[in-house]
Amino acid sequence: MPKDEAIRYGVVGPVARASGVDLDVRVQTPYAAYDKVKVNIVTEQGGDVYSRAVVRLREIFESIRIVEECLRNLPDGPVDLGIMPSIPVGEAIAKSEAPRGELIYYARSNGSEIPERLKWRVPTYQNWEALTVMMKGCKIADIPAIIGSIDPCISCTER
Repeated sequence: MPKDEAIRYGVVGPVARASGVDLDVRVQTPYAAYDKVKVNIVTEQGGDVYSRAVVRLREIFESIRIVEECLRNLPDGPVDLGIMPSIPVGEAIAKSEAPRGELIYYARSNGSEIPERLKWRVPTYQNWEALTVMMKGCKIADIPAIIGSIDPCISCTER
């Protein structure tokens, strides 16, 4: 998966980063405490199964480093609010960096404890379409490794 095709197909997460696309929601649009933590974006240039595996392996070590940094800088004080905040009427969109890539949430509330509408877009949607590029000209025996390298979540896409 060349970098230009990764961008054209909008792949996300380790699939994109294995093609040299240095995007990570924690860096581009920090949420939670990510504005206080250094996140090193792990990339490879090969765009192949091996590069996707290497990105995931290197991200394990980066995750450990992030957790250690958070623990070193954890402030004193309570660990919860002690109360449940009220849910306002309205809509909200949020995104996070999930293990497979950018996960987008949409919620609409009428003020009750039950959401009026809740939808999400999982990273597998974006990465699944790009398999046509990744599998072009491959041998049949390569197909399971290529599909496995995008770490698809079939149950996520069935929602």
